[in-house]
Amino acid sequence: MASFCKGCDSWKRRKGSPAHKKWKILHVKECLKNHNGSAGMMETVGMVRIFQRSLSHRSVRYTSYIGDGDSKTFSSITASNPYGEDITVSKIECVGHVQKRMGTRLRKLKQMSSKLSDGKSIGGKGRLTDRMIDLITTYYGNAIRQNKTCLSDMRKAVWAVYFHIRSSDEEPLHSFCPVGPNSWCKYQNQVVEGSVETFRHSNKLPVAVMDAIKPVFNDLSQPKLLQKMSRG
Repeated sequence: MASFCKGCDSWKRRKGSPAHKKWKILHVKECLKNHNGSAGMMETVGMVRIFQRSLSHRSVRYTSYIGDGDSKTFSSITASNPYGEDITVSKIECVGHVQKRMGTRLRKLKQMSSKLSDGKSIGGKGRLTDRMIDLITTYYGNAIRQNKTCLSDMRKAVWAVYFHIRSSDEEPLHSFCPVGPNSWCKYQNQVVEGSVETFRHSNKLPVAVMDAIKPVFNDLSQPKLLQKMSRG
């Protein structure tokens, strides 16, 4: 879609003149402008049109919509009721978009100025750094993509990320981590090797930080949300 046409723009100073009226009759079929609203509404209007004309143009019904966290477009599609009351359109979440949501939520937490339960800020060395946020975001996306055929395994894998990072030498919390010699969890690797007593945790975060980010994991591990990403 486009809200600008170079041809129309070149005639705007002579709009309404006899020459413009004659030109417009010939130009109307090739005019590139097909949207008069705001730029922010362009995607919404375009997607609604695609669904509404799918039967007449393609002889198909689109029963699923893949989108990001912005529900405005999806709400407009369902409100337009393109296929009547008997067929509803469902939304499939894009893993990449939801993965970015994890990073966005954690970065907002990192900016908060209030002290945590241990009297320290959430950010800083050994706490919620940008590097750690990137790691958590990547691990979260991997947990979804590697378990997209089973919702329960997907949710377990998401929480494995949380408890793996929360684990310490005093309190190892690796029961959700995959077991076996090929596990990504080095603790579980050493369980197989029989040398877990010598294992030392690294890349861990303090309990106060983990308590602060737990609500984010709660929100982004809801079965209803994960189910929408079952197609990866």
